[in-house]
Amino acid sequence: MTPAISDISLQIPVGAKVALLGPNGAGKSTLLHHLNGLKLPQNGSVSIMGVPLNKKSAKAIRQKVGLVFQDPDDQVISGTVWEDVQFGPRNLGLSEEEIEEVCNVALGSVGMLEFKSRAPYQLSYGQKKRVAIAGILAMKPDIVILDEPMSYLDPQGQDEVAALLQGLSFMGKTVLLSTHDVDFAVSWADMIILMKDGQLLASGGPELLTDEEWIRKSNLHLPRIARLFRMVPNLNVENLPKNEQEAARLLHKLINVQQIKL
Repeated sequence: MTPAISDISLQIPVGAKVALLGPNGAGKSTLLHHLNGLKLPQNGSVSIMGVPLNKKSAKAIRQKVGLVFQDPDDQVISGTVWEDVQFGPRNLGLSEEEIEEVCNVALGSVGMLEFKSRAPYQLSYGQKKRVAIAGILAMKPDIVILDEPMSYLDPQGQDEVAALLQGLSFMGKTVLLSTHDVDFAVSWADMIILMKDGQLLASGGPELLTDEEWIRKSNLHLPRIARLFRMVPNLNVENLPKNEQEAARLLHKLINVQQIKL
């Protein structure tokens, strides 16, 4: 039997913003499920905050690591938003006062407090994504994992989720997500993990996504800004820009150099 993932060895720093990229079938979701304890390693080992993952520790690790599924309809299943978000804290044995507090804070942090009496079917897809994130935040995890959080969202929904992810980082959470969106990953993440065929190709800073060799090996494409600079004839740029700010600085530098030559 071919293993779903193998030959992966990496460490994720506390408080990091991590983007996991690779083609379909690369093993991204399988890796995320191992980090949450949803799946247990058959070989090798997984440690979360120094605690080895096994059958005995899986429940405790799931309290430290919250996993948001790709499809919120797999996660938001209770009769109302409030019932859904309070499910986790109630299972932790919190008092009614504590449940009230953590759920209000969680829903408020994702901008869904006013919708707490709504049924999930009355929400948009993006709103259900935010409720799913609130359900995880109510558990007060140290690590938040999201499987394709931008999928099937319109541009406004993507902007809202991006703001939420930035907010999680400001809260001191370690945030790890899988995505196909290289433009978002290169501008948001401070650590990139590239996978293909169930194996780790590379890990490092966001500059990996402007490295044309790694992009080719990962079956990805360069971010739009980097592609734009590559399309300009006779423009030999060693380090392609990763975002608008870097592009603006590089253009300013190139214009000044051209003026000097003139």
